[in-house]
Amino acid sequence: MSSAKDFHNAFLDTSRPEKVMSYYVNRAIDDTQDSVAEMKQAVEWEETPGCYLFSGLRGAGKTTELQRLTTELADANIPAFYCNADAYLDLNDPTITQAELIFTALAGLADAVKAAYGKEFLQQTLWERVKSTMNSEVELQPTLKTAAPGFEAEVQFSLKENHTFKQELIKFAASSGSFFHEANQFANEVAAFVKQQTKQSKIVLIVDSLERLSAPNGQEHLLFESLKELFFNSPSRLFFDSISVIYTVPPYIHAVLPGIDQFYSGIFSLPNFKIMQTPKPSHAIERNDNGIAKMVEVVAKRFPDWQQYLTTAVIEEFAWLSGGNIRRMFALIRHTTRKAVLGKVVFPVAEITSEPVEQAIAEETKNIQWLNAQDRKWLLHCQEHSGQLAQCIKNLQEDLPPIIRLFDHSLVLNYQNGRVWYQVPPIIHGKI
Repeated sequence: MSSAKDFHNAFLDTSRPEKVMSYYVNRAIDDTQDSVAEMKQAVEWEETPGCYLFSGLRGAGKTTELQRLTTELADANIPAFYCNADAYLDLNDPTITQAELIFTALAGLADAVKAAYGKEFLQQTLWERVKSTMNSEVELQPTLKTAAPGFEAEVQFSLKENHTFKQELIKFAASSGSFFHEANQFANEVAAFVKQQTKQSKIVLIVDSLERLSAPNGQEHLLFESLKELFFNSPSRLFFDSISVIYTVPPYIHAVLPGIDQFYSGIFSLPNFKIMQTPKPSHAIERNDNGIAKMVEVVAKRFPDWQQYLTTAVIEEFAWLSGGNIRRMFALIRHTTRKAVLGKVVFPVAEITSEPVEQAIAEETKNIQWLNAQDRKWLLHCQEHSGQLAQCIKNLQEDLPPIIRLFDHSLVLNYQNGRVWYQVPPIIHGKI
């Protein structure tokens, strides 16, 4: 017999089942707008290894989609390896360099290959190789970590724990092209080992969590310069001769770096569940019942007996209020369950006007009080126009910080049906 605690915990990110695909629901409105299917097709059809960008908001379900991608690539006999950048880098540092990103990608690749095949397959690790090239005498501090759910891996070393080595790496890469040459050679050696083991000609590396790059201390201008350095100024360095690579990127990348598409083999965007119809000028947003039904299906796969605790009307309202953002809907479910237990409300919570539901909504929108005038201006812009952002930026120094903050807190969400468009989640409407 399940309890309210069991129901609550089913919607924690840390409580995912080992097999992510057991609760997967495809959000795409049709196959032609399925970003994962598009990425898989691009990898399968490419004649030479490509470099791809994949954007998605925090809480949109991006890591689950990447798990689906690795599963489908494996079904197509294409080995794919996963690197969680957060295990190697401090993603709250707004000044991350391209050398750090490339080093992280290859360190993650080496750790994932070692985990997959259970043997030492290189005469020198990447860390030893780069130390030797730099003539560094720094002592490395090892660390053991676990990657994102569904992608468990042992991490040999992390740049976060080896700050002196990190600084030497940045200085060395800035003064010499040797690092980038050695990095590509290392990738070739790892690829050769994997091809020997699998008898396959294509290999894919997924570098996840980079959408979380942020500037928590109000240094958005530094983050912008870092994004330019990472993905815009020398994009060819992010390609490898023998491995196709997919980097996740912040969802506002097109807004702040228009024209970035031209440098990559493909750029794909993971939209939120489309719970609203594409807005028309001067018309109020309207519900999209198909998108809401998909989110209810996600709940049912997470917890089959969910109707013991919340009615269909409440779950559908949460799907709508969340704007199609999975993490926010899960938070509303958890808040409501806790408040109902504390308030001794009889389950199932049936009304969207009930006290636990209203308390959950208040809890999930309390951060709005910290928005400043610029934040509110851009929120209103997205609510009223639902259009593109890049062409509306007039002063990058003034407009960039609020745009980054709003995306970081999922107060502006992205959708797609033919084109990408933006809207404010309905839970925010009337509170700006």
